[in-house]
Amino acid sequence: MTPNTNNRHQRLDRRQFLAGTLAAAAAGAAGCASHGRAAESQAAGFFPVLSPSEYDYDGMMAVLNDPRPHKQVFSAAAVIVQKGAAFPAIFAHMQFAMNAYDFSLRGAPGRLVTLGVLSGSTIVLALNDEAWRAYDVGSRFDLAATNVYYHATSNLDPAASPNDPQGLYQDWSAQAVLRRGGKFMVCHNALAKFASGCAARTGSDPAAVLADLVRSLLPGFMLVPAGVLAVQLAQERGWKLYTVT
Repeated sequence: MTPNTNNRHQRLDRRQFLAGTLAAAAAGAAGCASHGRAAESQAAGFFPVLSPSEYDYDGMMAVLNDPRPHKQVFSAAAVIVQKGAAFPAIFAHMQFAMNAYDFSLRGAPGRLVTLGVLSGSTIVLALNDEAWRAYDVGSRFDLAATNVYYHATSNLDPAASPNDPQGLYQDWSAQAVLRRGGKFMVCHNALAKFASGCAARTGSDPAAVLADLVRSLLPGFMLVPAGVLAVQLAQERGWKLYTVT
């Protein structure tokens, strides 16, 4: 399926994405079932707060504390697919930055380390094909029927020429970014909001849906308590912020 990049839903406003209520709040859950929390009634707009033991705290800090001097964090809160192309803007911008750093500068500045922080509707890019089909991601966001944006379009060979149209450096997939050492973090708050919307559409338990979404995260996508936390901690540690719009 070829995505219709002109649809207005590609630029979902973050406030719209986070607005609204948990339709099943009266019978909602206190947190993600995968974290072993008991379900209980909650007020509208409930976002489970994770303790350090409920996610990979050490893994998050290891990424953020990268000692290398050239580091850039990319923050995206809306699914944006480039006009006339079939790739998400955040993956492309991460590749653009690494390509310019690696091939367009004189001397040997050292490789650029990149981190993509997915918040808002962008979290769907971290989900596997089963989740895309189960929760109707493609039609809801006017994207492909499955998460084709994750899969490499090249053989991921780092020996390729930077100007090879079929090579790693012209591959705008998540796998290409990961192959070059890029990292991704996924906002748990945004995932919880998406879960509540999915549950409202299907009459399901929001906690059960959230647990399923957490299990559906693709390799290379790390769950963090909040995207805004990851961005703040990154900047405190010398990462330069680029906001993808």
